[in-house]
Amino acid sequence: MPGIDEKDREILRILRKEGRITLTELGKRVGLSPASVKNRVEKLEKLGAIKGYSAIVDPAFLDEYVQTFFELKLAIDDHTIDPILRRVARLDEVQSLYRRSGERQILVRASFHDTDEVKAFAGRLKRLFGKNLERVEVTLIIDTFKENWVSCETGKR
Repeated sequence: MPGIDEKDREILRILRKEGRITLTELGKRVGLSPASVKNRVEKLEKLGAIKGYSAIVDPAFLDEYVQTFFELKLAIDDHTIDPILRRVARLDEVQSLYRRSGERQILVRASFHDTDEVKAFAGRLKRLFGKNLERVEVTLIIDTFKENWVSCETGKR
């Protein structure tokens, strides 16, 4: 990527695993002063290398015990679908939304309280996409071993 160097990449690798690290600690790890690290982090944010900061929350604490993947096969996958994808991305249940290659072009990861909500969500997707949706495949996530760069076995980054 233009505009970033190996120190910037090192900062990004650390932030990806430890988003709450202090600038002082980050500076120690990469061999820079806190002020230099702050400038670099701000630059990386402006470049779009850092898209945001968030907490990784165990869905069970929100009573969301059913984790799913929805794979969507579209009849048409072009820019006309983008407004629908933006609407889907704003739905509270949606954790992640991807356009991908292959037969099923859209992958949605979502969390629910129970399977009735899963069925209702599948119906909502069918209504949103209308005739552009050829097929919806739902997969339940049974167990998670790593998510968002955090090992779920130890709970440590």
